[in-house]
Amino acid sequence: MNELRVIAITHKNFSLDEIGLFHINPDHRAEILSNLKKQFGFQELMYLSTCNRVEIIFSLPHYVCPGLTTQIIQALQPNLESEALRSFVHRAERYNELEAAEHLLRVASGLESLVIGEREIITQLRKSYEDCLAMQLTGDHLRIIINQCVKTAKEIFTSTDLSKKPVSVVSLAWQKFCDFGLNRDQHILLVGAGQIIRNFAKFLLENDYHNVTIANRTTSNAQAIADTFPKNIEVLSLDNLSRARNFDALISCTASEKAVVGYEDFLRITQSSSSRRLVIDLAVPADVEHSITELPYVSYVDMHTIQQIAGENIQFRKQAIEECETIIESGIREFERNCHERRIEMAMRSIPDTIRDIKNTALGNVFAKDLEKLDDESKQLVEKILGYMEKKYISVPMKMAREVLLDVVNKN
Repeated sequence: MNELRVIAITHKNFSLDEIGLFHINPDHRAEILSNLKKQFGFQELMYLSTCNRVEIIFSLPHYVCPGLTTQIIQALQPNLESEALRSFVHRAERYNELEAAEHLLRVASGLESLVIGEREIITQLRKSYEDCLAMQLTGDHLRIIINQCVKTAKEIFTSTDLSKKPVSVVSLAWQKFCDFGLNRDQHILLVGAGQIIRNFAKFLLENDYHNVTIANRTTSNAQAIADTFPKNIEVLSLDNLSRARNFDALISCTASEKAVVGYEDFLRITQSSSSRRLVIDLAVPADVEHSITELPYVSYVDMHTIQQIAGENIQFRKQAIEECETIIESGIREFERNCHERRIEMAMRSIPDTIRDIKNTALGNVFAKDLEKLDDESKQLVEKILGYMEKKYISVPMKMAREVLLDVVNKN
């Protein structure tokens, strides 16, 4: 605990492009991190990399100061000019000892995430540790804090409202889709093939919606999504959107600077039918012409609606933060106890070997001549008695000493 250090480059103080400078290619990660560990004399090293944070977690006897931070950042990104380097060092967060442990517990629990309460970070943190363990970069110290992070985060996610009520664009769009009450056979038209549409298509696939058409400017990207479905999914070019089959729901998200779903095309596709339609437009600017949204049979959901709901849900999540802080404090205390317990175990690790050496010296040297006078059966009895005494002198006093030391630590 006293040697735990963290240098964090996160969305709080850096743009996503700046954070991207510190993403290490997985193919070169083992070599770069091994060199980093050796260069700075880290006892253990762990590298956490997500879309909105890069954190260097390590154990070192002395504090992380601006000078050491400069050296580490420069080692990771040697192409930074001096002015940029100074700016990065100034904005990087540094944590030492107990504050480093608290920071990692908060990160694992989603309290430090760009989207508060997101659950993915706990998996990312655990995988980062496992990857670094496989590279032989981590050891016992980081194992204790990561185990505590996972335990504390699980408690927060299961016993508080922090992660309740979705806040991501796709999750909220899916919620609106489900509220509309479409059955599995009704036709869904997806417009676009970016990350949002890919994620929405996963929801459709997982919930057995199979009557789907995907329209995109680059049909190969649309086909890549279609190939994830078990049945044949129709693929169209955006230029041929007007030829799409009549649909019950349209979900659109492209990077176009102007509307890609025009009023005339919409009427042509829907055959001017006044049957109810769901239109979810997740693009900024909008993909759907405004006149379509005014049709009485169209239920229209846009990014403004999604963002409003997300804002309300984020406020709901924030109400749980006070309760989370209590769990974090409890997690820190438990981590401290675990560290003390492990330190006691390490300090007492030599006791069994010492007692074993005393026994062997007694048998092999001190009482060797006396034992020679005994018959084989008596010798075996003596060795059996000493073996029993050895086990008891190892287990009983060690257990008592450990309990006494832990009691002293807890009282202090």
